[in-house]
Amino acid sequence: MSGMSWDTVLSVSSGRWAVAPTGDQPPPVGVAIDTRELHRGQTFVAYVGQRVDGHAYLDQARDLRAAMCIVTDATKIPEGFDVPTLVVDDATDALTAMAMHWRSQMQGTVIGVTGSNGKTTTTRLIHAVLNNGGKAWVSSKSHNNAIGVPMSVLNAPLDAEHAIFELGTSSPGEIAQRAQLVLPDIGVITSIGRAHLEELGSIEGVCSEKASMLGHVKNHAIVPDGVLDEAIRLLAPGCTIERVGQQHLSSIKIDERSVSFEFGGHPFTVPVPGVHNASNAAMAVLVGRACGMDDPNIAAGLLSARLPEMRLSRIEIPTKSDPIVIYNDAYNANPDSTRAALTFFEGLRTDANKVVVLGDMLELGSAGEREHDLLIDDLEGITLGGGRIVLVGPMYAKAVLGGGDRFESYPVTDDHAMTEIARTINLGDVVLIKGSRGVGLERLVYILINRHTPYAKSGQSQSPEGTNTQ
Repeated sequence: MSGMSWDTVLSVSSGRWAVAPTGDQPPPVGVAIDTRELHRGQTFVAYVGQRVDGHAYLDQARDLRAAMCIVTDATKIPEGFDVPTLVVDDATDALTAMAMHWRSQMQGTVIGVTGSNGKTTTTRLIHAVLNNGGKAWVSSKSHNNAIGVPMSVLNAPLDAEHAIFELGTSSPGEIAQRAQLVLPDIGVITSIGRAHLEELGSIEGVCSEKASMLGHVKNHAIVPDGVLDEAIRLLAPGCTIERVGQQHLSSIKIDERSVSFEFGGHPFTVPVPGVHNASNAAMAVLVGRACGMDDPNIAAGLLSARLPEMRLSRIEIPTKSDPIVIYNDAYNANPDSTRAALTFFEGLRTDANKVVVLGDMLELGSAGEREHDLLIDDLEGITLGGGRIVLVGPMYAKAVLGGGDRFESYPVTDDHAMTEIARTINLGDVVLIKGSRGVGLERLVYILINRHTPYAKSGQSQSPEGTNTQ
């Protein structure tokens, strides 16, 4: 929050000082809600969660040289605490108000990204493109909810030429609220799919929710072709709309580490596998063009992209013979993203034995049972060259009742089940793991790495944060 004076912090947040700053103390720069991510000079916000009370970490925040703390319970401030400390009624409201003030001071181009699938991937691809043409900023994590978006805004440097923010939702109206805070100059909607049907109700509800961002986009928006047309017509946004779809791409070539394509007469390659990521990259290309970059510089930026873990991250685990290769796409899952991952994996050229491990798709509400049944129908026809399909979670278990020998089912998602699944993965296997965050399929990666630690320590291994690719 560099540039925000102590008086501004007090007035904007509607708080009161429990420990007032002295004249020689510099105002905070940035914000964190977890002391493990807190940097010197930032604000620490003591959130009270279901399992953790941030007030218990105030002493730790002081030791880490926080410039300020925000609390909601003044009685929990340690005796003799000397860090400037603001007491507010609601920490999220205070953060949001500060973020709105901070956003009003930003001079660079602001890009907002939402969508059912591919938000984080597209956000990082846009950052790679724009950073090749100037100083671009993006949050290190997918901070896209009611707390994460204002945090991201407050952490964005004012001198950034471009700032990219990811906007997520789980309930109607949330995208509009976050877009009203971010006020994008350029808006990107990556895709429309069956995510968060539990709250949004239908594909039409998803379209309406995602399209609501466009009502707050100042200049230019990039959206998937066709699917949003009715929602856009009803919203009648004032920004220019540009549409992109798979039909606008040509010469698509995919391998285990990347996808190449031609778009608008120029070739591009991005170090992310999967045909669906060609569309994500094309949206990043359009953002670069909208910001005045030429195609060669955009292409060079795409080549430098590095993505967060668990987005089709390729992890190679050395063993005593052939390595185990894992494509970790366990960050989240819905029907569309699961099918996209399966399409990539089915088309992956390898002589190794393929293993698909799928975890339940959560947050589908009343549509959950039907969507899992439909996925099972698709899996019946998938070609893995004699490979295996392992299903994890009660919803998949119910869907495959009486399904014969095609599937291996684990109804429980505890650590014991993960250990048992890991035991069935053989040396040299190529494995896709895909599931919702609540299933925690990434535990398989750590179990397998630990099992083969003597070989991993030989220096040939990649950690789960290794080669990131979706």
